[in-house]
Amino acid sequence: MKGYYFFRNYLEDSERILDVAHKHILVLKVKTAKVSFFGIFVPVLFYLMFPKLLLIVIVWLIIGGCAMLYYFIDWYFDVLILTNVGVIGVSKDGLFEVTATRVEYHMIEGISYTIKGFWHMLFNFGDIIIDKMGAKTSVVLHDAANPKKLERKIMKYQEEFVAEKSIRDHQELKGMLANMIAYHVQNKKIKSPRDQQ
Repeated sequence: MKGYYFFRNYLEDSERILDVAHKHILVLKVKTAKVSFFGIFVPVLFYLMFPKLLLIVIVWLIIGGCAMLYYFIDWYFDVLILTNVGVIGVSKDGLFEVTATRVEYHMIEGISYTIKGFWHMLFNFGDIIIDKMGAKTSVVLHDAANPKKLERKIMKYQEEFVAEKSIRDHQELKGMLANMIAYHVQNKKIKSPRDQQ
């Protein structure tokens, strides 16, 4: 589970993470550009001009560093977690508010993506939307990196899940029928096809 340690809390028993999709890294860079300038570059420049005010510069840098960390955490935990069972959309708003929405592969009604605007088209990022069957809720990841590739990956995992589920269901049905026949043969004194010959 390479680098997926922080997302294990969202998993059910016997569920495993296949992939994690983040927002495009450019979104983080744009959000942190102002903080980098005013929270790190300006205090360093201020220190070069006024070296005696080191304490103020240190406090200023700590505040800037905390703001950068806040934006990184906000970016890192806004994800789609692709598991062997379904998709979990995690949205983090601030430090203490997390929303997780789960859609299992057999409940996916549709997957779509939208790329709007010049910069989105140029850097290949956009919104991916997964609609849940019979519900008005959707799992959305805004500004996802390479949404077309992500859509194909989700569809591939969905196909694998459905095929595996069909085989499992077939085996269970076969076992149930075998048990029913064995029960009737033993309890109802029905002759088996071998005994009738």
